Amino acid sequence: MSKPVRERTQRSRKLHEKMDVKDLRVGMFVVELDKPWEESGFMFQGVELKSPSDVLAVQKECKFVWVDYDEFSLQSNDTVSAGLSTPGAGSILDKELQMEEELDAATEVHTLASQAISTLFEEIRLGAELDGTKVKQAVNGCVDSILRNPDASVWLTRIQAKNQATAQHSLNVAALSIVIAKSMSMTNRELEDVGVCGMLHDVGKTSVSDEVLNKVGPLDEAQWAEMRKHTRYGRDILLSTKTVMSGAADVAHSHHERPDGSGYPRKLDDDSIPLYAKIVSIAEAYDTMTVNQPYRPAFSPSDAIQELYAKRGKQFDEELVIHFIDAIGIFPPGSIVEMFNGEVGIVLSNTSDKLRPRVIMILDALGEPAAQRIVDLSQMDTDNEGNIYQIKTTHCDGAYGIDVGDFQRAGLRVG
Repeated sequence: MSKPVRERTQRSRKLHEKMDVKDLRVGMFVVELDKPWEESGFMFQGVELKSPSDVLAVQKECKFVWVDYDEFSLQSNDTVSAGLSTPGAGSILDKELQMEEELDAATEVHTLASQAISTLFEEIRLGAELDGTKVKQAVNGCVDSILRNPDASVWLTRIQAKNQATAQHSLNVAALSIVIAKSMSMTNRELEDVGVCGMLHDVGKTSVSDEVLNKVGPLDEAQWAEMRKHTRYGRDILLSTKTVMSGAADVAHSHHERPDGSGYPRKLDDDSIPLYAKIVSIAEAYDTMTVNQPYRPAFSPSDAIQELYAKRGKQFDEELVIHFIDAIGIFPPGSIVEMFNGEVGIVLSNTSDKLRPRVIMILDALGEPAAQRIVDLSQMDTDNEGNIYQIKTTHCDGAYGIDVGDFQRAGLRVG
């Protein structure tokens, strides 16, 4: 977990930042504690946080620490992407267009896909047969956009996620599933197939009663039992639809199964869960966590990633969780982030350094609206005091009165 601290340059010493331990993240390098090292349980004077358990170990020992961002940057690629030899889908090295160049086209694609899937789901509720051709058309548009730039689609899932309608959630899951599959170097046909599976994974909820589906408070035991039937309902709907790939029915039936056998409806073991179902389950869980629920507030995107990482190998496939993090970044596009100098912005896109994204700054250190500008953290951009911008913490949608969707609708014009 730890290693001796190397001798550092004057430049890197300037990057030491005091941080509350609740804001620590996997990938950081702790160089100083709020007490002498010899009074702690750590062997070396320097701790690299390689896993959530490492973060918890520091949180148990201290209230605040100092992080070396020079070490943070050097260690980040090994920490997050161990075993991966190619840049992630969100990497600047992997894209043909900048996020802002793709955003308008991606917005149009998502709007049309949202309208199409909403109409299809309503038709199914009224007894019509699912039109698989329309689903494929909607998914193909998403695939084309993600191939040009995945960050634009990830940004849009943050905007759309505030709407918890089944159809909208399904679109988010489809897009995120395609992003994961792209990071795995799947073929275009496979991207389309996994997108269809993501789009239709919750189609069974069209057969769940409105009383259960739209209940504001927690479900009681009988209602929860009815909700869990959506996996079987989805399987039956898709098996009766000749225009949809047969694998989509398996995913609808299995997307709540878990590698440790704790899932439903069949408590499948790891080897029995289809690959596409494992991909969709990660996308589905992430989108669900980052939305306010009747029983809990929304997670920030960064906290949702930490939760997925903590449950890898148990509730979620370990290798696929790493692919997901590699694909969308530690600070996913659309995340509200606060800098050490108090300024606040929204993550625009990833760079080749997943811990240093490009950010649209929108509030000054006093929390007042500021002239919008893009700060590229990977280029060590500095503030008016000459201090290098660094992310201190992330916030849920609505923090500081910021709504990413309202920001987009007000007319995002960047670049």
